[in-house]
Amino acid sequence: MAKYSGTQFTNLLVDGFNIVSSLSEAVTMSKESLTQQTNAFGATSETHTPLNVEKGVLTVGGGFFDDAADLLFANPTVARAVNRVVCAGIEGNTIGKHFIGYEGAYDSKYEVQDIKDGLTKANLNILVSGNVDEGVILLNLAARTADLTPPTGDTPVDFTTDTVQGAQAITSNSVDAGATSTVTCPKPHDLVSGDIVLISGVITSNPTINGSRTATVLGPTTFTVPVDVTTPGTGGSFVKVNSHHGGVGYLQVTAYSGFTGAVFKVRHSPDDTTYATLITFTDLGAVTGPHKERKATATITTVVDRYLSGDLDVTGAGSVTAFMGFCRN
Repeated sequence: MAKYSGTQFTNLLVDGFNIVSSLSEAVTMSKESLTQQTNAFGATSETHTPLNVEKGVLTVGGGFFDDAADLLFANPTVARAVNRVVCAGIEGNTIGKHFIGYEGAYDSKYEVQDIKDGLTKANLNILVSGNVDEGVILLNLAARTADLTPPTGDTPVDFTTDTVQGAQAITSNSVDAGATSTVTCPKPHDLVSGDIVLISGVITSNPTINGSRTATVLGPTTFTVPVDVTTPGTGGSFVKVNSHHGGVGYLQVTAYSGFTGAVFKVRHSPDDTTYATLITFTDLGAVTGPHKERKATATITTVVDRYLSGDLDVTGAGSVTAFMGFCRN
């Protein structure tokens, strides 16, 4: 497992402003799935039922107080009762690394620390009443002056290498009557029929089932793959190649000038060759200041392919500094 240091925390983007330079001590980011106590009156133990509601909390400890008009720390009232978009990450400003996205109205607690003979600092606690998503960076925060069109010059993000999903173990695969093989797992596989899985490490199976295969679910721990196996196999593991529940994209624009139009898109591909558009963000047009946006796929059942990449189509000459990420559901 990779380890990360504070020097890699380079982005804390709030509505198009990167306030990480104002941080001096610590930032805490949390995500909580809320439950409700549902045990009967007089029960000897508590029962809690999930509400399918998530709560996000951002805590900034000892940030430098700054009276600049464009910083979150400028005024304790700026974070209250306003729908805002936040993108935060600790793994560095690098394509393929993870970030957390928040969107919603904020309730805040703001404390100013006036230290004798020192810089004035502030503590800020923000309770997000809205969405909390975890995803990968598709475009790192940087200035761009020309079109970006995958696969030309892109840096694709491969879902099969995403450490968040992790590899799932395989116990064995069988010889079936038809042109399939039944794969048995020691734990629930959480697949749905039509999922594509990348299998590796299976031994003795002839022909091998290793490779990219389409799964048909039989039960919580079994699924078939379309390989006519004559000798059963054992061991191995698999990861998902695609996902079937859509997702959301985040866009943060910190600087924009010159262009008469700029459209960012999230695009996906099964092979890093042929790309289709998943999400199209609002054309920046004549925007003159910072911009932020959170946008979902067309439907919750949208299939998201293996590779993700960022796309930019600009009109005219200019520069746009932006961050874009995508979170699979």
